[in-house]
Amino acid sequence: MRISYKNSFHLFLLIALVFQLTSTQAQVKLSHRAKISVFTIAPGGADDELFTQFGHSAFRVFDPMNRIDWIYDYGVFDFDAPNFYLKFARGKLNYMLAKRDYKRFLAAYQHYNRSLTEQVLNLDSAEMQQVFDYLETNYLPENRYYLYDFFYDNCATKIPLVIEESLGDKVQFDRSPTEEDRTFRDLIEPRLVNHRWGDLGIDLALGLPTDKIATRYQYMFLPYYVEIQFAKAKITHHGETEPLVSNTRVAFEALPDEGKGTIIGPGMVFGALLVLVIGLTYLDFFKKKRSKWLDFTLFLIAGLIGLLLFFLWFLTDHKATHGNLNIIWAFPTHLVFAIFLLRKNIKNWVLTYALVTAVVLLLLVLSWFFLPQPLHYSVFPVVIALGIRAFYIWFYHNKISNS
Repeated sequence: MRISYKNSFHLFLLIALVFQLTSTQAQVKLSHRAKISVFTIAPGGADDELFTQFGHSAFRVFDPMNRIDWIYDYGVFDFDAPNFYLKFARGKLNYMLAKRDYKRFLAAYQHYNRSLTEQVLNLDSAEMQQVFDYLETNYLPENRYYLYDFFYDNCATKIPLVIEESLGDKVQFDRSPTEEDRTFRDLIEPRLVNHRWGDLGIDLALGLPTDKIATRYQYMFLPYYVEIQFAKAKITHHGETEPLVSNTRVAFEALPDEGKGTIIGPGMVFGALLVLVIGLTYLDFFKKKRSKWLDFTLFLIAGLIGLLLFFLWFLTDHKATHGNLNIIWAFPTHLVFAIFLLRKNIKNWVLTYALVTAVVLLLLVLSWFFLPQPLHYSVFPVVIALGIRAFYIWFYHNKISNS
């Protein structure tokens, strides 16, 4: 294919124009009327999705002279990414920095009835330019993606990181010891009071790293604490220490939440399950039989949960899911055990497995309040139910063989 001189010239002009537009955008100099602020979005209502319960954080850059009113949001991921769900499950999904129009951003959260608080930062022109340039550089296609980590690298932790990396030691956040030792798990739980099943799911998935004591600075993995920390933070101007936030306003105040959240929680369901297991075991004992369907169902589900915990622990990059003590009661080999429990003739190793399981579960119950990882309260009746059936399996078949 031949390219004429005229076409080549037009192509050159097009490339030059694109380059000029890109360079102009990268070199925007903020005016004296510019402001940079931090937005904190309140958690969703009781009936909203689970992921909304932790809130959200973002930057706003406003400069009427340059017609700029942009939101810089580090909490975005691409649903169209190849192997999205597999990458998400394995902890290999990249999140990215998105830039959007402020009015659309505000309208979206007004639609979902979530309060927004804006903290205008006390920055001089040079400091604002530094933060703005940092965000713009971060927004370049080669820089905007990052590997998400729930506790250490998310939309909230990026906020203080941007400020510290762009302004250096001018900014001081409160790093003093906390009044009480609180783990990452302790900090999560109050956000899930209206999502009791979601609370159970998250609690089951997260292992010992979640029970590490968090520093005051690390609290900022949650947007709520970003707002608190920024309100207390200081910045040094010409040798004088001043508040980092010059002004705080409520951009939108949500209407009262009328949601009721989850009515029937896991504690109620699993408590009823334990009563059912005790009742059926009592009937089995006096009728001299064993409810195979019950044993199969219980240990099959426990084994499937154990398989998931094994996957999260050993086959993913999710650091918070490692060292999960829930695997003590939900062991993957329960799957094999469950299948063999359906057979008419029970092998000796199955009975040994049942007895060992019963002993392990008894020890787990006795040490419940001394474990380094607090297990979810609703799991307690499940552990007792599994222990009762494991012991009954051993007892029943030994009695048959000896009669």
